[in-house]
Amino acid sequence: MPKKELVEKFLFCLSAAFAVSVIIGMVCRLAFSDNLLLFIFISAVFNTFLVMGIYKKQFSIEYHEKINNLTKQLEYNSEHLMAIITNLPLVAYVVNKDYKFITGNYEALKFFEIDEGTGLKNLNGSIFEKDTLERIQNENEYIKENKQPFVTDKLIKLKSGKQNWFKVRKIPIFGKSGKIKGFVVFGRNIDIEKDAQKQRETYIATLSHDLKIPTLAQIRALELLTGETLGSLNDNQKEVLNLTLGSCRHMYDMLSTILSTYKYENKDISLNYEKIQVLMLIDECLRKFVKTLHKKNVKIRIKASEKFFTLYADKSQIKKAIENLADHCVSSAYENTEIVCEIKKTNQGKNVFISFGFESPYVSADKIANMFKMYITSAEKMDKVGCSLGLYLAKQIIDAHHGVIYVQSTETNYNMFNIELPCINECKLSALTC
Repeated sequence: MPKKELVEKFLFCLSAAFAVSVIIGMVCRLAFSDNLLLFIFISAVFNTFLVMGIYKKQFSIEYHEKINNLTKQLEYNSEHLMAIITNLPLVAYVVNKDYKFITGNYEALKFFEIDEGTGLKNLNGSIFEKDTLERIQNENEYIKENKQPFVTDKLIKLKSGKQNWFKVRKIPIFGKSGKIKGFVVFGRNIDIEKDAQKQRETYIATLSHDLKIPTLAQIRALELLTGETLGSLNDNQKEVLNLTLGSCRHMYDMLSTILSTYKYENKDISLNYEKIQVLMLIDECLRKFVKTLHKKNVKIRIKASEKFFTLYADKSQIKKAIENLADHCVSSAYENTEIVCEIKKTNQGKNVFISFGFESPYVSADKIANMFKMYITSAEKMDKVGCSLGLYLAKQIIDAHHGVIYVQSTETNYNMFNIELPCINECKLSALTC
């Protein structure tokens, strides 16, 4: 019964008891006229204590029933929670601040070879190999200093010879004083993921050695032939060799894009910063597309508010990004049109703005959102090579240089691909930390 309802009922009965006492006193006034007030007082007190006794007993019974019901519900929920934790396909356990094993689920008991119901173990040098223990101790110190959860991938080695890769999440347990008194640790086995990563590395090494290097050798040999270093050629021979040379260069570019994409995906790129003249860089990038521009009768006009624009960046990487972007613009532009390359400073002179504006089919917002994603192609025809990796790689390079890349498209079939890069960027760290 709700507390408010009990109080209201108690007050009602108390009032009724007092009224009954008054009525009894009035009825008995003739016989006890001299002691009427004393009689009424005694009757009221007696009835009050009677009512209080009855309701105290009733409230006590209901209170204990409620406590019992709550206890049973908590036990029921606790059993469910323990069943979930115990059967998690993760290593989950609790240790105190001295890293003594308190409790854990089946996976933890099995991994540390602890028999259920036996004495607890200290997870120290008697369990872990030295390098694993040192790393655990460093993690604990980091958590104590920052008082925040810690997540990492690491190889855990035990004295028994067992070793597995785990994605570990360690959460501190705080006492009332605010000091850390233990840790909750969750570990997910990632051996399969690490094996897959190793296979990818082997695959990339195979691409680099077995495909890229022979292709580069073919290019150099064909360049010697087309340059007539080894003898004169007729026109037909030159045409065939130039076509073959173009095909080999295209293959080499594809392999380079795949390798670079893999490195950016695995945060394995170190940027070598240097001072770059932007106009000279743009000129070098556009020379690659002279034949394609001539074939489509597309002209390129460069608009620059100043003659000298400089920025600090990795020249080879930025050049690759601009080439990939220019390749998409040239291939998408309508024939007999013009591509306008505009260069200026923005953000009060802090950024260099590079834009490629050209006439081409309208690109919807949905397509723009997916344009720079991996494995998404913006090609409209099945016989047209997709540009997913090229644009994806361009964005990864621009992001690593703290720049931005975005697309603007109008229904008048005029599109703009824009890049903004910091004018000064002295960062020499890897792409992971930049």
